Amino acid sequence: MSRMVIVALFTLAFPLSASAEALKDSLPHISVTGEAEEEDAPDQATLFIGIVTERPTAAEAANENAQKTQSVIDDLSRQGVEAKDIRAEDFTLVPLVSEEPAARGAAGKRFTKSFRARNELSVLIKSIEKAGSILQSAVDQGSNEVHGVAFAVGDEAARLEKLRVAAIKDAEQRARAYAEALGLKLARVIEINPEADRPPGAMRFHPTALAAAPGSASSSLPLRPGPQKLTAKVSVTWALSR
Repeated sequence: MSRMVIVALFTLAFPLSASAEALKDSLPHISVTGEAEEEDAPDQATLFIGIVTERPTAAEAANENAQKTQSVIDDLSRQGVEAKDIRAEDFTLVPLVSEEPAARGAAGKRFTKSFRARNELSVLIKSIEKAGSILQSAVDQGSNEVHGVAFAVGDEAARLEKLRVAAIKDAEQRARAYAEALGLKLARVIEINPEADRPPGAMRFHPTALAAAPGSASSSLPLRPGPQKLTAKVSVTWALSR
């Protein structure tokens, strides 16, 4: 999809220091949006997992949860995940408040029943073939919350850079076709406005669906991502000449 704006012909003389908006006000111009995209099979996965413990006291909840979290981290390391790829995203310790029933018309009595500690980790898996087994192992080691899995192409930044170049060429091709149809030519570039790139989205799961069933012999959770689409868009404005 492209957008085109053509204004009436005026003098092509302009000061070199003029802004893009000033140039567009004084020059005939055309603005076109170019787009480029490609699909690639993701080769990396980032796991978002949580370890949650509820105990009668804050100290018990925090200490036990810390031990479970360390067990999960140690297991990840044994499976080849580098320390820099395991990140602590959040830690919370909150009281769980309950209310004691009271006589009709009277307010109930609130009291702290227990405490809940939660550690949240993000884990980058650079070999997507191992992601399922590593996630299953994390669940077996004590991770009782799985917030999602995000898939990505390892060299995504380099691929997007090439797509941006392709998007500019696409915009130029469209603009040249429009200009030639009007008997005009493309002159200097006045403005380039890259739009937000669209990287692949995250694949989400419900935590309870991932919990290992009692006695389950499963050694790997099925993670089979489809192709991920990378998209780059850019709007370019050219001055026009005869």
